[in-house]
Amino acid sequence: MLSEQGRILSRISRKNIVGGRRLKTAGIFPGQGSEFPGMAEQLKEYPVTGEIFSVISKIAGSDILKLALEGPEEALREPLAAQLSVFGTSACYWHLLRERIVFQGLAGYSLGFYSALYAASSISLEDCVRIIIKANKAILDITEGTEGLMAAIIGLRISEIEDICKAAGNVFVSNISSATQIVVSGMRDDVRKACQKALAAGALHCRELPIPFPLHTPLMTGIGERLEPFVKSIEIKPPAIPVISHIDSRILKLEDIAEVICGQLTRKVAWKDTVIFFAGAGTTRFLEIGPSDVLSKLVRWIVRDAESVHAGEVLDCQTV
Repeated sequence: MLSEQGRILSRISRKNIVGGRRLKTAGIFPGQGSEFPGMAEQLKEYPVTGEIFSVISKIAGSDILKLALEGPEEALREPLAAQLSVFGTSACYWHLLRERIVFQGLAGYSLGFYSALYAASSISLEDCVRIIIKANKAILDITEGTEGLMAAIIGLRISEIEDICKAAGNVFVSNISSATQIVVSGMRDDVRKACQKALAAGALHCRELPIPFPLHTPLMTGIGERLEPFVKSIEIKPPAIPVISHIDSRILKLEDIAEVICGQLTRKVAWKDTVIFFAGAGTTRFLEIGPSDVLSKLVRWIVRDAESVHAGEVLDCQTV
């Protein structure tokens, strides 16, 4: 039986018809870690790409479109450069697809939350960029003098990984990407110790992520207070399309948005539950709007019978 929030999504009456089937589509936006040199290559001929990246580059004070087109990879290892490149690429894909597809709802994975808010016309492009920049500065301030790390552990259940984290020290479960793909985050040495323990316990693989901070953990306590003055100063509008929280899988009301922006980096990403929420509300297609197909692949592990595609595939087809 659908929850009240699930019924809200299911009541969206306009649907996409593909191959004779009616599809309810969720737009999902990836976070940091989906970047790569050439991520905006497919988009470079569209005028909107230059327009969006021009705004981002002006605020950032550097040529973000050049990074998204050419890299180099070393430059994209710098967190802010990676974040702005991913956000800009996602925003461009959104503008090219929004008139072709009716979206039942939107959600973003960590950084992707800002893309979802922009897509829902809740926060302006300029203010999303400024939030990303200010959040990056706050992260640097909080983590100064420490060495953080995030790593994905594949093949163990969350309960097993939680026990490993407790034994390893200053490390926490930070992202539940699927039932058996869990991200841990914390101090670098403790994260590496947790990965060793996970492999010894039967994990299939552990992969360090290019994010040198203990994001989505209690170790980021204090970041909300640093972001709150700016977040309170900007205009936040009711989302024109429902936005689902990646923290607790609920449809966000206007009054919830600032709280999630300020608090998300201290709380774990519940991506598996977010996808399950969409599926329970009748979503039959997940469209990843961003540089890569990271989230599309995760969806296939969570909801096996859902259609899951990347924006680039849809753009190539020219029809939906």
